[in-house]
Amino acid sequence: MNDLSKRNGVIYALITACGLGAITTLAKIFYADGGNALTLMLTRTLVSTLVFGLLLLAKRSSFKVESAQRIPLIALGIFWSGGMICYLVAVETITVSIAVLIFYFYPLLVLVYSIVSRQLAASVPLISLFVGAFTGLYLALSGGEVSVDINGILFAVLASCGAAFTFVCGARVATVVSPLLMTFWINAIGLLLILPLMIDALAKPESWQGIFALGTATLCYLVAILSQFQALARLTAARAAFLLNLEPVVSILLAYLVLSETLSILQACGVVLVLTAIILSLRFKPASA
Repeated sequence: MNDLSKRNGVIYALITACGLGAITTLAKIFYADGGNALTLMLTRTLVSTLVFGLLLLAKRSSFKVESAQRIPLIALGIFWSGGMICYLVAVETITVSIAVLIFYFYPLLVLVYSIVSRQLAASVPLISLFVGAFTGLYLALSGGEVSVDINGILFAVLASCGAAFTFVCGARVATVVSPLLMTFWINAIGLLLILPLMIDALAKPESWQGIFALGTATLCYLVAILSQFQALARLTAARAAFLLNLEPVVSILLAYLVLSETLSILQACGVVLVLTAIILSLRFKPASA
């Protein structure tokens, strides 16, 4: 794969991180206006399925997936959406910062898989970048009250594993199935998983602010999810997962700027550490095993 394609992959990964990071702040506005997490998930999954389906029709592209890729694609849809559902359950039972920290262990899981499967050669600089970014997230998410529940921790771990699987499997499928077709089917499968959970769970926002936040969050998701699989078509799973460490940093900074949430010196140091690790990674070329 040429350097231009890899650079485009990095751009797509950063767009994904910014889009997903913005959703967190928009979700808080939506929740404060009477919405809930399942309504947000249903809206973005339903709209994504419709939009990507219409795009495929407009391009006169086939909805058919080759038989060899059907099971991996179904697994991607189940693990992606199942992981998101587990994550929502986790944040309802344990402190959000703890849930996020456990969830963002997935880049390290992807790194371990890449080394064990001999896709990457283990090296001190490579491992240091991943550990440094995770340490930065730990600092950035520190502070406040801590609420721990064994079930919440379990669901956060399942969500992290689901995300790791999405990157590992997605990097393989995205090279043989178009990212647009992938995104359509993954969201369609996710929609089937979410619909049974929506019985008596639909919550409407009470004002235009909540509606605007829901619409903007859905738009961010559309851009982010398509960009994610565009990135995986051009980057290794480990590099794409690493760049997604930017997502919680974007969430923290937007919460500080838009929601006027406080940012301690320790958290600021964590943000700087994550950003430094990401910048250094852009010049680092890991060796293949």
